[in-house]
Amino acid sequence: MGYYPIAVKVEGASALVIGGGKIAQRKARVLLKAGAKVTLISPKVTNVLGVLAKRTKLKWIKRKVNKNDIAKARIVIAATNDALVNKNVSSWSKKQGVLVNIVDNSSLSSFISPAVFKKSNLIVAVNSNGRDAQLSRDLKNYIKEQWGEFLSYRRRLQKRAS
Repeated sequence: MGYYPIAVKVEGASALVIGGGKIAQRKARVLLKAGAKVTLISPKVTNVLGVLAKRTKLKWIKRKVNKNDIAKARIVIAATNDALVNKNVSSWSKKQGVLVNIVDNSSLSSFISPAVFKKSNLIVAVNSNGRDAQLSRDLKNYIKEQWGEFLSYRRRLQKRAS
């Protein structure tokens, strides 16, 4: 097992997302839901990210990332399609002791993001040790679809125990 499963509190923490596409959008939205202060660095962004920036939900810096940007963050997520940028972000983050996730390259990451769904007070997270994101997503979706059956099973167990 190359990763230690952990949930990180990011509420109020500075989170840096590099990239402006759909994956960056998804990562930024999850960070915002968790209460992080999100800064997005990208020359271009999706319409949704542009709206979030206009509504001051996140800060958008309209340029390419540089190594000085990393020092201000507690957590960094690189979601670009530029392998050199991703490699540099990984290196800069690790040198500064900042948690970093390169969304398409777990070997450059200090953490990976599991496939997640939330139900009431419960968060279900599935990861494949960084090897198969589609498997993680599919298992998460299967568990989500079977949630009602699980609750019935759990009620039966509780009845037996009482």
